[in-house]
This record gives sequence, C-alpha cells and structure tokens, in this order.
Amino acid sequence: MTSPTLPKPSSSWERVWALLQGMDLKVGHGMRSWTRVDSYGDSQVLEVDKFTMMERCDLPARDLRMLDPLLDYPPTIRCREKAILVNLEHTRCIITADEVLLLSSSDKYVLEYVQELQRTLTMRNDMGVGDFPTPSGGDLVRREGSMNIDDFLGNRSRDNWPFEFRALEVGLEAACTFLHAQV
Repeated sequence: MTSPTLPKPSSSWERVWALLQGMDLKVGHGMRSWTRVDSYGDSQVLEVDKFTMMERCDLPARDLRMLDPLLDYPPTIRCREKAILVNLEHTRCIITADEVLLLSSSDKYVLEYVQELQRTLTMRNDMGVGDFPTPSGGDLVRREGSMNIDDFLGNRSRDNWPFEFRALEVGLEAACTFLHAQV
C-alpha cells in the first residue's frame, strides 16, 4: 500500500504566492474621487487610491488620514517637503507646486473654492504673470511660475506670489467665508 504523497511545502507556497501575485489587491481599496486643479485653472476629476496619492505627493498615510472627511481632525495646515496639507472646515486639500488636489464633494463650499481658485488662476494667467525665462548656461532650471527671493521681495503684489501661496490664500478665504456664514 502506497501512502498518498503530500505536496512539498515549497510548491504549495509557490502556488499561493503565484495566486496572490495575480490578484490586484489595491483595486477598489481606498479609491477616492479627487478634483485636480492645475496652475492654469484647468480642473479634472481623478479616481485615485490612497497608495497612489501617497506616492504622487510623497506623503505618509497619517497625513492623508487628516483629510478624511469621516475622521474628526482639528483644523490644521501642515507643510511637508513637496506639499501643503489643508484641513480647514470644508476645505480639505493637498497643495503642491503645480496643482491642488481636493477630495471631491458636492458641498457648496468646496465647489466655491474650486471656482474661486480657477477664477484667480485664470485671471493671473491672462495677465501673463508667472512665466519666467530659463537662465541660459546655468545648471539650475527654474520651473514655470517659480520665483527667487529677490523677485518676491521686490514686488509684493499678490499676482506674483507662487502658486502654492495663491492656492492657500483662496483656501483660507473659503474657510473664513464658511465661518462668517455660521455667525
């Protein structure tokens, strides 16, 4: 009588591993709808999972939790190396050097923020502000809309502020508008 042969442990683990590799575990997990507004005022809606957003903005998971509307976090503005996180009343967004990413919502204050941001950016771009030439022969390439400290201190007009400051200003105004409406 021959005893049934059991599969080698390594081969069963190999099968399980192959099965897990074939599955896309991220699909449907943590997918959120984000509204993206770029530095020209153009917007689009993105469906992105939290891992992709963490990689895109170089943020840890705890920072994204701060923006979760289901969790109760105090109003906060956090500055990170590549992003500014804003959680002020209904304005929950990530501001980077060239875009604003808002958790999509049908809330009227969020929609007003997007419209005001688009209006501000479109008006600024129509005036031709923010397109700086690239220095010739230098290793340092300036990105579109960037400024050095002399440019910033020499002209304090809001139209010459970096994109991040203008987006943050509109976010602060949106939060103040909401608070004023509550009084």
